[in-house]
Amino acid sequence: MLLDPNPLPYGALDYYQVHYIVETGDVDTEQFLARCEGKTKGHFSNKQVVDVKWTGIGMLVDILNKDRDLTEMLKGVLIHEGEIRIDPLDDHVRIYGKWNHEENLQINHAMVEIADMIAGHIKSMIK
Repeated sequence: MLLDPNPLPYGALDYYQVHYIVETGDVDTEQFLARCEGKTKGHFSNKQVVDVKWTGIGMLVDILNKDRDLTEMLKGVLIHEGEIRIDPLDDHVRIYGKWNHEENLQINHAMVEIADMIAGHIKSMIK
């Protein structure tokens, strides 16, 4: 039996990340880079998100910062998601939150609605 001379310090990790994909075709996706962070108040179980700010480049950041419905929905989700990122790739854009352990992995319906709203803004910019 041969042993690996450089063994990995651990095996596969049981963490997953849910990605929402928006197909963009041959559009320049560099304009769709953004990150959402929440400003919090309180500690531990009393911690709550009081404000939301999108940072990044391009017009998408301005559109997302002005969307009040999206901001209100994000206030409820960012405590659990930590932050939401929008990353451009070749022919699509991905929207995702933090890594979750498999015991805590579940579909968050509010996050699905938020990703759908963000995808709607991206699609309207493409047209």
